[in-house]
Order: sequence, then C-alpha cells, then structure tokens
Amino acid sequence: MPKYSLSVEVDRPIEDAWEVVMDESKMGEWLEGYKGMELLEGEPLTVGSKHKMIFEEDGQELTFTETVTAINPPTEFSFDFDHDMMSSNIQMILESTGPASSRITNRTNFKADGFFVNLIMFFMTPRMKGRQRRSFERLKALIEAS
Repeated sequence: MPKYSLSVEVDRPIEDAWEVVMDESKMGEWLEGYKGMELLEGEPLTVGSKHKMIFEEDGQELTFTETVTAINPPTEFSFDFDHDMMSSNIQMILESTGPASSRITNRTNFKADGFFVNLIMFFMTPRMKGRQRRSFERLKALIEAS
C-alpha cells in the first residue's frame, strides 16, 4: 500500500501548535481544499466519533468519513479517512523540539480495494503528498502568526 510521511518545524511551543491544528474554525485557512465538516456520530473530536469531511478538488466536491482513532493532547490526533474507493489511516504527531519550538508529522497509510485502485493510488500519492506539503506550509505560517 502507498504511504508517506511529512514533517514541518514550527517556531512555537507544542501547545500553541496543537491549539491551531485542532481548531475547526481555522481548518479552511491551512487545509487545502477544505470546505467544512459535519458531526455524524458521537461527541466532536473524541475517539470513535465520526465526521463528514467535505473537500473540493478541481471543481469537484469530495466527501470523506473521518473516524477518530486516537486523541492525546497535545501530541497525537489519529483518524481513519474513508471514501468509496479507498481509505487511509492518518496520524498527526506533535513533538516538542524546544521550549518555543515543535515538529508536526503527518503519517498517511492508504488502504485500497483491488489491483486497479491500488495502481491509481500509487500514481496519485505524489500529488496527495504535494497537497499535504502545501497545507503544512500554510499551517506553519498560521501557527507562527498566532
């Protein structure tokens, strides 16, 4: 299965980084293509809760179901991200790298059904990684400006 990992260094304490990462009202400022989210099940942003995540790419609306699998402030937010053709497990890991600095790492593992979908995912992974890199650049700027 395709997978990738990206990190960004932030010149702010881990608590400040966590606050911005988890602030739903700021997601549209840094997460590329993000249009909104709706609670489907459970308490918001708790283990087991489900959210409908809405994105737009190339003029097309895409919806995913996010199921929170771990939340350990201020170091980890993990979730499964499901779509009709594929799913992924995503870990957002935050680490303190000093009194006023931190690192945010995204680890994404894709799961797809069937050879054809796996082949598509193999070729789509660089595009998704590029989108995540751009999102991380905006996230870094947003955290450092807060």
